[in-house]
Amino acid sequence: MRLPPLIYNSIGKFLVFAILETVCILLIINSSIVQKYRIMEGVRSFQSFFWEKSTEVKKYTSLYDSNRQLEEENTRLLKQNLLFRNYIVRTMGESKLEELSGQLKENAGDSSLTSYSFTLAKVVKNTLNSTHNYLIIDKGKRDGITEDLGVMTPSGVVGIVRGVGERFSYVHSFLNLRQSISAKIGNTESPGTLRWEGGSIYKAYLNEIPLNTEVSKGDTVYTSGNSSFFPSDIPVGKAISFSIDNGAHKKVEVELLQDFSNLDYVIVLRNEDKREIDSLSAIQPPEPKK
Repeated sequence: MRLPPLIYNSIGKFLVFAILETVCILLIINSSIVQKYRIMEGVRSFQSFFWEKSTEVKKYTSLYDSNRQLEEENTRLLKQNLLFRNYIVRTMGESKLEELSGQLKENAGDSSLTSYSFTLAKVVKNTLNSTHNYLIIDKGKRDGITEDLGVMTPSGVVGIVRGVGERFSYVHSFLNLRQSISAKIGNTESPGTLRWEGGSIYKAYLNEIPLNTEVSKGDTVYTSGNSSFFPSDIPVGKAISFSIDNGAHKKVEVELLQDFSNLDYVIVLRNEDKREIDSLSAIQPPEPKK
């Protein structure tokens, strides 16, 4: 069936209009830095909105599995709590349980976590197929998020905030060749540098461990607390094996506890002492007297 000439003319005019509009936008972008910035900001906002909505649809369809996992985790924690209580009461008595509970409350202030505040954020976008992976989370300036904040989950370290918008933030994933954290083996006091070196999203390598440090398969790898991004003693992985690096250090292969393919919500950490720590760290030592 042939279309009337009027419809052909309308389609042709629309195509000409679309082409001219595209050319105008390209000319504006290339001729004005301000206009280019505003247009790109609008594009990024649209992308973030699209990612957020598509993520919401995915999360809605997986609510059953998420609720089941939460129920299983709550059941496991409840069982663990009852086992500990019963063991203490059976071996030490009810009075000892009350004493230990009181001591736990009193000594909570000694934890390195006390200087940190927590903000729960939803993951809007999470890349895995690059050597410089990143996340977009749904918290930004209006939620008190700033650059250089640590991001984690109960399973381990996720990354560090590197860019902040009004409603969203950009996070350098730990699965990024530019990212590393300070970590240690077990209860040792010899920190090294934990870094993802590409390849499997489930493995990383702990470098610069002294030769005299004992390393065994299955040893837990923790954050060292030697940075202001993360508190100490957060479990991040398990040692798989180690090798001697250049005859000077041990290099430990680590199986990560965090499953980056299944990130839903994350915790943004704000160290209230970070500014003071960073300002003191920036002080230069005095020049030696001649």
